[in-house]
Amino acid sequence: MMLKDYKEKIKEADLVLVGIGKELHANRLVDYSKEIKNEHYQKLLGQEDEKSLWMRTVYERQYLLSLDTVDYFKELEEVLSDKNYFVITSNDDGLIYHSGLKKECITAPCGNGDFFQCSKPCSEQLYPAKLGLDDLIAHYETTGEIETLECPKCGGQFIFNVRTEDTKSVYIEGAYLSSWANYTKWLQNTLNKKIFILELGEGFETPSLFRWPFEKIAFYNEKAVFVRVHKSLYQMGKELKGKGAAVQMDSREFIGL
Repeated sequence: MMLKDYKEKIKEADLVLVGIGKELHANRLVDYSKEIKNEHYQKLLGQEDEKSLWMRTVYERQYLLSLDTVDYFKELEEVLSDKNYFVITSNDDGLIYHSGLKKECITAPCGNGDFFQCSKPCSEQLYPAKLGLDDLIAHYETTGEIETLECPKCGGQFIFNVRTEDTKSVYIEGAYLSSWANYTKWLQNTLNKKIFILELGEGFETPSLFRWPFEKIAFYNEKAVFVRVHKSLYQMGKELKGKGAAVQMDSREFIGL
């Protein structure tokens, strides 16, 4: 079964809730070695020292931020085009915001690479990443030196405002709170509605974000249909029998990539 096989069920639903996980992260969708033609970036490929890895990340983040519209989620866009939907993603790449999906119907609680923050952090201040990335790249291409950025308030090192295992204790949440409020408000209107829940590629990296909440929504809503897609972690509990479909498939293939 693929996404196209669920079009009728999606059409019948009053609401559609979509979760997008690591199987659809930019690192699995974008071949940076082909997309970033820059010779300086190309020379960094294959170098695994800490500084080179950082500089590659700088180029890759700049590439993601500079994208116009991407077509990775085209099939999803088509089936949701006339639906009342919301999308939550655990990915921190911002790629979903460059799709044709409505930005006001997306929340990314793990960040999207749009901002830097202090690594301490000394305050809740966030700083637009694009200008900093451009400066880092210009300096590297001019001098060959790989630098980092410093917090103007305390001199601490800047990090991307994204939530990972390494940064979860210092992650500043301010950037996504508005979209999260929209999401929770939207969820309040799902009770006793025909809701189609689609979970794409979410393993157990951050199960409390939407893997477990989706199961709870499906369990308590008698009109819910729940489809979970993952290459290996596709299983569903017995309590969802008759409500859900566990699809053992890479989510990239499921959405037609």
